[in-house]
Amino acid sequence: MRTAIEVSHLRKVYGPVVAVDDLSLTVPVGAFFGFLGPNGAGKSTTIGCLTGLLDPTAGEIRIFGEPADAPTVKRRIGVMPETLGLFDGLYAHEFLSFQARMFGLDAMTTRRRVEELLDALGLAGEGGKRLADFSAGMRKRVAFAAAIVHTPDLLFLDEPFESIDPAGVASMKSWLRAIVAQGRTVFITSHVLDTVERLCDRVAIIATPGRLVWTGDVTPLATGQSVERQGRRFASLERLYLDCAGRSSAALEWV
Repeated sequence: MRTAIEVSHLRKVYGPVVAVDDLSLTVPVGAFFGFLGPNGAGKSTTIGCLTGLLDPTAGEIRIFGEPADAPTVKRRIGVMPETLGLFDGLYAHEFLSFQARMFGLDAMTTRRRVEELLDALGLAGEGGKRLADFSAGMRKRVAFAAAIVHTPDLLFLDEPFESIDPAGVASMKSWLRAIVAQGRTVFITSHVLDTVERLCDRVAIIATPGRLVWTGDVTPLATGQSVERQGRRFASLERLYLDCAGRSSAALEWV
């Protein structure tokens, strides 16, 4: 099995705060991999370490067999971070063109891809606005476009569907399925469990602080079968997740 991501005993601390604790996981090439966990469990911190944006406190990360911060790795990945990383003073076409040229696309290819992305994402008519004036959903679309414009072999997406309207989400899902069908790899975090269940073939679930509690194949759920954890069977990703997170719905008498 060829691996896109290999993480061994990853640990990240900020002073006295442990954000990720002894995390080990493997993501095969061509996987649609869901990375789940409660708010504050360390998902974004983990992605920061995997993409070379953060230095791990301990542990080893290899992307396509190389260190995560290697220049050859950075050319092969696309990242849509939680903070989006947009340059607010630019127009959308300027930002996307900058992103494409930074990854080595020639001028003609850059122009064509930027035009196609802006049109497909419903942003072609927003050319007079700078990114600072975009709505939250429009900013998300631009960040997604920037992550895929250079056709990366490995795509990291941190909550990509939040604030996006249904039509935009449908387009993004279609493109992500196409990326995986081509043998490339998608690593996604999301709190929309139904979406993760329909999209992903493998899932890892972490609990605070950044400890792996379950990982496995979730494709049986799509055909009405179940998955197993500690001798118990679960017929949906939501039930599995809640069991892993150790949380149940609290009753409020006044509701």
